[in-house]
Amino acid sequence: VSMLGWHLVAMLFHADCGSSSRQGSGRGTISTVLVLAVLAACTGHPLDPVSLSNHSVNIQPSSGAPSGKSLRSGASPSRTLNAGCNVSVVHQASHAPCTLGVSFGCFENNNSMWVADCRGTFACNTATNVNCPPQLGYGAEQVVCHCVNGVQPKPWPPLPPKPPKPSPPSPAPVPKCPGRPKGICPNILFLIDESTDGRTYRPGFAPVVIPDIQKLAAAGVQFDTHYVNAPECCPSRSSLWSGRYPHHIPHAQVGSGLHVNGAWNNFEGNPSDYNDLIGDVLQRHGYDVKIAGKTDWSAGGHSLTARLTGWTMYTQFPYNVNKTGGWSDEDCTSPAQVANGTDAKHRGDWVVVNQTIAWIQARAAEQRGNPTDPRPFFAYQGMNIVHPPYVTNQYWYSKIDQSKVTVPSWAPLDQLHPCDFQSSMLKGCTPPDGDPSGLYTEAHRKQIRSVYYAMISEFGAMVGEYMAALEAGEVSDNTVVIVTSDHGDMNMEHQQFYKMVPYDASSRVPLVIAGAGVTSAGRLVTAPTSHVDLFPTIADLAGVPQGDRPTVLEGESLVPFLTSNTVTPNTSPPRRDFAVVEWHGEENAMSWYMVTNGTFKCVIYGTGPHNEVPPLLFNLHADPDETANLAPQFPDVVADFEAKLKLVIPDYANVSLDVATYGIDSFKAWQGSNPNWRSVLQNSSDLRFHASFKANPEGSFAAIESWLAGGPNVKACRMGLVWPPVADADVEPLHHDSLAHQ
Repeated sequence: VSMLGWHLVAMLFHADCGSSSRQGSGRGTISTVLVLAVLAACTGHPLDPVSLSNHSVNIQPSSGAPSGKSLRSGASPSRTLNAGCNVSVVHQASHAPCTLGVSFGCFENNNSMWVADCRGTFACNTATNVNCPPQLGYGAEQVVCHCVNGVQPKPWPPLPPKPPKPSPPSPAPVPKCPGRPKGICPNILFLIDESTDGRTYRPGFAPVVIPDIQKLAAAGVQFDTHYVNAPECCPSRSSLWSGRYPHHIPHAQVGSGLHVNGAWNNFEGNPSDYNDLIGDVLQRHGYDVKIAGKTDWSAGGHSLTARLTGWTMYTQFPYNVNKTGGWSDEDCTSPAQVANGTDAKHRGDWVVVNQTIAWIQARAAEQRGNPTDPRPFFAYQGMNIVHPPYVTNQYWYSKIDQSKVTVPSWAPLDQLHPCDFQSSMLKGCTPPDGDPSGLYTEAHRKQIRSVYYAMISEFGAMVGEYMAALEAGEVSDNTVVIVTSDHGDMNMEHQQFYKMVPYDASSRVPLVIAGAGVTSAGRLVTAPTSHVDLFPTIADLAGVPQGDRPTVLEGESLVPFLTSNTVTPNTSPPRRDFAVVEWHGEENAMSWYMVTNGTFKCVIYGTGPHNEVPPLLFNLHADPDETANLAPQFPDVVADFEAKLKLVIPDYANVSLDVATYGIDSFKAWQGSNPNWRSVLQNSSDLRFHASFKANPEGSFAAIESWLAGGPNVKACRMGLVWPPVADADVEPLHHDSLAHQ
């Protein structure tokens, strides 16, 4: 451990605390708590997971401090805690002591990206010393103090601004890439749309019309077994842009200040001031950087619905599928729309395409004016297309060969895996008896799939505009082009739309890389890869030195696939032969983890394959529709995949428990800052589950109270058309069974 310096952070908190029982008074007190944190810096070492029970926590009462100090060992995961540098937190109360909960953490490389969290419950006027991982940089940017023992806190104050990293010279020196012609680094064009099933880029799989993307793939490399690491907008992008798996994106929750260990749902992601994202690293490296369109990789975005549905994942709300369609917060019964002629339904994306192309043309002109020492550019556009609602115009719709649009069959609801049943219901894909939408008709579903393919085709044309701009600017020979999607879309498979589930339609996405330095032209890579691999890939393509990259990058560069035609390029250490996907948020009934080697796929739920619900195992080659669960016949194969999962998430069961704890903590914080929370839940029509809540408000509030009183638990996905369960005689049969294959 080297002492790089001592940093002092003082924060003033106001905690509205009720008197504890040992104080002998029912009168509440207002305590002003001054929290001082001092952190010594540490040198880098690898993460060594250890148990929190072995973690050193020293509590030393100051003069007159009350007794009753305890360590809440279950308050947060401990996967990155080990011996190292030291934090001191001191409380100095000006009034009678109350019991406080204190969260504090260590930070990597002076960013606000948390890599460790130690929580304890302490009395006022005490000091606590906590060891932090030795691989960290310096800086104690956050100390959060809040009341416990059932007393709701006031809203947390905003975090103080963290000291910025030293700015590089402006402009930064032009980067050099040894090994490339004249040492000139390539331009990089990164295009990512929404909701594209990766299988649609396969010739013959779907009638999409994407000639420009096919041309790009023929000149470069197409990754056919490429997966996101979380099939949802913000968690997927947060993982991609930080180079970390979703369970390893710790941050302070926007609004409450609660420490959150991962990008669990659309409200959680990278800290807004985190400055080691892909664009940040390339800009410091000397690239001109243009970030355009949809970003959505920072915590704090999306709606209140997204927050509440993620937090209440384990709340067993009442529902009745026959009468109301069950408990849902989406609606997949809306028909697809086709506008007349060429009326642009995705005009916003086209506007950003044109703006970004203009920026590229200006950079290209600068490069032509300085051919011996050109400054490379990194241009990114995130598109909103292909995200639902499913809408296009007649121009794009007419390009889809209707004879090649297939419609997946649906199994009866009582034959679904419990978690599939819950996802279908939560997405609004189990309409009530007598529903007029026509969801159960083949024509309805075929129209949705046709419009979906039309939107993918329109995105392909956007890619074509970029390719033409590179050619016109005479920079195509020195530009790498990357095309992918943030997640897929179920597109009516397994009686679902949207994403959030482990099936390939949701979690498998396209990836094409072509251009400067890509010598394996026309290659189709079948080895499993994932989005977390893109950060190190881009860093390698841009020639970013290892010392200028984030300390933690959990993916593996794909560059060896771009320059070699071997099935799996030789790397040291050998690259993983599997990909991992995880999800813990909306339209979902419990945490799940998916592992695939490209041939087989295994899905493990909750805390393990032998616990809450059974696992799934599919042979993707023999059963591409993922309908035949092989897990009961091959428990040894499931065990092998679980072992692979533990190589990436050693304590995945604890991660699931942490998500359950996070949900309760977050909901309580929201309650504490919203005195009218009951009215919001019952009366706000902006909440997408409004109709479900209004159908049984008393039962809904009772479910919330039961969930909060029961504490954090990983609960199994529920089956049954009615909840709470009733006698079969009281449940009318769904019309679904007779219409499933029409």
